[in-house]
Amino acid sequence: MIFTKNKGQSFVFKSSWEGMADSIQENWNKDYYITDFDCGGGMYRVLFTKGVGWTNQTYLTSKTFPAEKVQKKWDEGYIITNVVNDSAHWFVIMSKGTGLSGQKWFTKKSFNDFKESVDNAWKEGYIITKVAYGNGLYLGVMSKGLDWGQHWWNWPHFPTDELIEEKKTVQKIITDVVKMNNMVFAVASSSTGYTKQRIHRNKDFEYLRKLLNNRWDEGYVITTVSYFQEEWILIFSK
Repeated sequence: MIFTKNKGQSFVFKSSWEGMADSIQENWNKDYYITDFDCGGGMYRVLFTKGVGWTNQTYLTSKTFPAEKVQKKWDEGYIITNVVNDSAHWFVIMSKGTGLSGQKWFTKKSFNDFKESVDNAWKEGYIITKVAYGNGLYLGVMSKGLDWGQHWWNWPHFPTDELIEEKKTVQKIITDVVKMNNMVFAVASSSTGYTKQRIHRNKDFEYLRKLLNNRWDEGYVITTVSYFQEEWILIFSK
């Protein structure tokens, strides 16, 4: 999920989610929160951001989407801020203090049904805060409390130049990029507080890491981490 303020960022990457537990707790103890993550190429890469204004965070894991556990956390005041499926498990990040006032989620077996559910939720005043795909299901997380306008695209390949030109036309920035089945699904939103973006992608994550300090020095922060067609995609915003 995109955030609007920060004091610093860090990456943690492991070859298994189980190996993440200690690192996640260590970052939570330092007031860092998970703001995005993805898995691919045998690695889980988790982005932590400090000073986002959130007040607590937890995560759920399950072979099927953990609907009952999500409901319980909703009752405790948590909101879904991220979802990823690694082909075997769902990982759901839930946070407090996000400013979101309501939320719903749905899974659909067909992309057309998924699109229809998004359109219906938009009409009800919800906006897309996360999408994911796994186990043959298209998942959408829709939230209230953000006055964003939205647009989305999907392509069989990641068209960097086309995507940048299109979002300039609609005056929005990219707020999510996710592999959905055999296509890339991108969400663009307006009124997020960000006005500029840089998109970098490469099969070698170490190459992307070398760009981090340069972009951070320029005032950008990472707002999206994604893996698609054996490439890692980092989207920087400011």
